[in-house]
Amino acid sequence: MSEISTEQMTRLKGQFSAKYGIEMDDWSAMVMTEISERFMFLTSEVNRSVIQIDEAAKNIKGKVNQINFRNNNEAIIFGIGLSLPFAAMGTLISAMVFWYSTTTREYEVRKQLIEDYRNAPSYAKLMKNGKVIEHEGHQYLVMGKADQKSGDVFIGQEYIADGNLGRILIPLGKK
Repeated sequence: MSEISTEQMTRLKGQFSAKYGIEMDDWSAMVMTEISERFMFLTSEVNRSVIQIDEAAKNIKGKVNQINFRNNNEAIIFGIGLSLPFAAMGTLISAMVFWYSTTTREYEVRKQLIEDYRNAPSYAKLMKNGKVIEHEGHQYLVMGKADQKSGDVFIGQEYIADGNLGRILIPLGKK
Protein backbone atom coordinates (compact mmCIF):
# COMPACT_ATOMS: atom_id res chain seq x y z
CA MET A 1 0.00 0.00 0.00
CA SER A 2 1.31 3.36 -0.93
CA GLU A 3 0.59 6.74 0.51
CA ILE A 4 -2.36 8.53 -1.10
CA SER A 5 -1.94 12.25 -1.54
CA THR A 6 -4.78 14.71 -1.05
CA GLU A 7 -4.53 15.65 -4.69
CA GLN A 8 -5.05 11.99 -5.76
CA MET A 9 -8.11 11.70 -3.49
CA THR A 10 -9.57 14.93 -4.86
CA ARG A 11 -9.07 13.73 -8.44
CA LEU A 12 -10.63 10.35 -7.67
CA LYS A 13 -13.65 11.99 -5.97
CA GLY A 14 -14.02 14.34 -8.95
CA GLN A 15 -13.88 11.47 -11.48
CA PHE A 16 -16.43 9.49 -9.48
CA SER A 17 -18.75 12.50 -9.11
CA ALA A 18 -18.47 13.31 -12.83
CA LYS A 19 -19.18 9.75 -13.86
CA TYR A 20 -21.95 8.77 -11.42
CA GLY A 21 -23.23 12.12 -10.11
CA ILE A 22 -22.67 11.07 -6.47
CA GLU A 23 -20.14 12.52 -4.05
CA MET A 24 -17.64 10.01 -2.56
CA ASP A 25 -16.35 10.09 1.04
CA ASP A 26 -12.63 9.81 2.05
CA TRP A 27 -12.77 6.11 3.03
CA SER A 28 -14.38 5.10 -0.23
CA ALA A 29 -11.74 7.06 -2.14
CA MET A 30 -8.92 5.29 -0.27
CA VAL A 31 -10.47 1.88 -0.88
CA MET A 32 -10.98 2.66 -4.57
CA THR A 33 -7.33 3.76 -4.83
CA GLU A 34 -6.14 0.51 -3.24
CA ILE A 35 -8.36 -1.54 -5.54
CA SER A 36 -7.12 0.30 -8.63
CA GLU A 37 -3.47 -0.18 -7.55
CA ARG A 38 -4.08 -3.92 -7.07
CA PHE A 39 -5.91 -4.06 -10.37
CA MET A 40 -2.99 -2.35 -12.13
CA PHE A 41 -0.58 -4.90 -10.60
CA LEU A 42 -2.76 -7.82 -11.69
CA THR A 43 -3.16 -6.31 -15.16
CA SER A 44 0.62 -6.11 -15.57
CA GLU A 45 1.00 -9.74 -14.42
CA VAL A 46 -1.67 -10.88 -16.87
CA ASN A 47 -0.02 -8.95 -19.70
CA ARG A 48 3.35 -10.53 -18.87
CA SER A 49 1.74 -14.02 -18.86
CA VAL A 50 0.06 -13.32 -22.22
CA ILE A 51 3.43 -12.33 -23.70
CA GLN A 52 5.03 -15.53 -22.38
CA ILE A 53 2.17 -17.64 -23.78
CA ASP A 54 2.50 -15.95 -27.17
CA GLU A 55 6.25 -16.66 -27.22
CA ALA A 56 5.66 -20.32 -26.30
CA ALA A 57 3.01 -20.64 -29.02
CA LYS A 58 5.46 -19.23 -31.60
CA ASN A 59 8.10 -21.75 -30.46
CA ILE A 60 5.64 -24.63 -30.75
CA LYS A 61 4.47 -23.53 -34.19
CA GLY A 62 8.09 -23.39 -35.33
CA LYS A 63 8.74 -26.97 -34.19
CA VAL A 64 5.60 -28.62 -35.63
CA ASN A 65 5.80 -29.81 -39.23
CA GLN A 66 2.42 -29.86 -40.86
CA ILE A 67 1.85 -32.48 -43.56
CA ASN A 68 -0.89 -32.17 -46.16
CA PHE A 69 -2.14 -35.07 -48.28
CA ARG A 70 -3.97 -35.02 -51.60
CA ASN A 71 -6.33 -37.85 -50.63
CA ASN A 72 -7.11 -40.33 -47.87
CA ASN A 73 -5.09 -43.15 -49.45
CA GLU A 74 -1.89 -41.13 -49.20
CA ALA A 75 -2.62 -40.43 -45.54
CA ILE A 76 -3.28 -44.12 -44.80
CA ILE A 77 -0.10 -45.24 -46.58
CA PHE A 78 1.91 -42.61 -44.68
CA GLY A 79 0.40 -43.75 -41.35
CA ILE A 80 1.10 -47.41 -42.10
CA GLY A 81 4.65 -46.54 -43.09
CA LEU A 82 5.18 -44.86 -39.73
CA SER A 83 3.56 -47.53 -37.59
CA LEU A 84 4.46 -50.74 -39.47
CA PRO A 85 8.03 -51.07 -38.15
CA PHE A 86 6.85 -50.65 -34.56
CA ALA A 87 3.97 -53.07 -35.06
CA ALA A 88 6.29 -55.65 -36.62
CA MET A 89 8.79 -55.28 -33.81
CA GLY A 90 6.04 -55.60 -31.20
CA THR A 91 4.72 -58.75 -32.89
CA LEU A 92 8.21 -60.25 -33.07
CA ILE A 93 8.91 -59.50 -29.42
CA SER A 94 5.52 -60.96 -28.40
CA ALA A 95 6.22 -64.12 -30.40
CA MET A 96 9.66 -64.48 -28.80
CA VAL A 97 8.24 -64.04 -25.30
CA PHE A 98 5.52 -66.60 -26.06
CA TRP A 99 8.07 -69.06 -27.50
CA TYR A 100 10.38 -68.62 -24.50
CA SER A 101 7.50 -69.05 -22.08
CA THR A 102 6.17 -72.24 -23.67
CA THR A 103 9.64 -73.71 -24.21
CA THR A 104 10.56 -73.04 -20.61
CA ARG A 105 7.34 -74.67 -19.37
CA GLU A 106 7.87 -77.75 -21.58
CA TYR A 107 11.45 -78.03 -20.39
CA GLU A 108 10.39 -77.79 -16.76
CA VAL A 109 7.71 -80.47 -17.27
CA ARG A 110 10.19 -82.81 -18.97
CA LYS A 111 12.86 -82.16 -16.36
CA GLN A 112 10.37 -82.89 -13.59
CA LEU A 113 9.28 -86.10 -15.36
CA ILE A 114 12.88 -87.34 -15.62
CA GLU A 115 13.55 -86.43 -11.99
CA ASP A 116 10.37 -88.21 -10.84
CA TYR A 117 10.99 -91.31 -12.99
CA ARG A 118 14.71 -92.08 -12.94
CA ASN A 119 14.29 -94.99 -15.41
CA ALA A 120 12.56 -92.83 -18.04
CA PRO A 121 15.65 -92.59 -20.31
CA SER A 122 15.82 -96.41 -20.42
CA TYR A 123 12.28 -96.51 -21.83
CA ALA A 124 13.08 -94.06 -24.64
CA LYS A 125 13.44 -96.72 -27.40
CA LEU A 126 10.39 -98.58 -26.14
CA MET A 127 8.32 -95.38 -26.27
CA LYS A 128 9.68 -94.51 -29.71
CA ASN A 129 9.13 -97.93 -31.34
CA GLY A 130 6.18 -99.27 -29.32
CA LYS A 131 2.66 -99.48 -30.69
CA VAL A 132 -0.21 -98.51 -28.38
CA ILE A 133 -3.81 -99.54 -29.01
CA GLU A 134 -7.04 -98.86 -27.19
CA HIS A 135 -9.27 -101.78 -26.27
CA GLU A 136 -12.43 -101.54 -24.16
CA GLY A 137 -11.45 -98.16 -22.73
CA HIS A 138 -7.89 -99.17 -21.82
CA GLN A 139 -4.61 -98.58 -23.57
CA TYR A 140 -2.27 -101.48 -24.29
CA LEU A 141 1.25 -101.84 -25.59
CA VAL A 142 1.17 -104.33 -28.48
CA MET A 143 4.10 -106.76 -28.78
CA GLY A 144 4.76 -110.08 -30.44
CA LYS A 145 6.78 -113.00 -29.12
CA ALA A 146 10.46 -112.78 -30.12
CA ASP A 147 12.13 -115.47 -32.21
CA GLN A 148 14.98 -116.38 -29.86
CA LYS A 149 16.62 -118.65 -32.43
CA SER A 150 17.48 -115.73 -34.72
CA GLY A 151 19.05 -113.79 -31.82
CA ASP A 152 17.52 -110.49 -32.87
CA VAL A 153 14.83 -108.86 -30.74
CA PHE A 154 13.05 -105.72 -31.95
CA ILE A 155 12.81 -103.18 -29.16
CA GLY A 156 9.26 -101.98 -28.63
CA GLN A 157 7.82 -104.71 -30.86
CA GLU A 158 8.76 -108.08 -29.30
CA TYR A 159 9.06 -109.67 -25.88
CA ILE A 160 10.77 -112.77 -24.45
CA ALA A 161 8.89 -115.20 -22.26
CA ASP A 162 10.80 -116.25 -19.15
CA GLY A 163 8.90 -119.45 -18.44
CA ASN A 164 10.89 -120.44 -15.34
CA LEU A 165 9.69 -117.47 -13.30
CA GLY A 166 6.40 -116.86 -15.16
CA ARG A 167 7.27 -113.41 -16.37
CA ILE A 168 7.71 -111.53 -19.61
CA LEU A 169 10.94 -109.70 -20.47
CA ILE A 170 10.60 -106.62 -22.62
CA PRO A 171 13.92 -105.50 -24.16
CA LEU A 172 14.82 -101.83 -23.64
CA GLY A 173 18.20 -101.80 -25.37
CA LYS A 174 21.81 -102.83 -24.84
CA LYS A 175 24.21 -101.25 -22.39
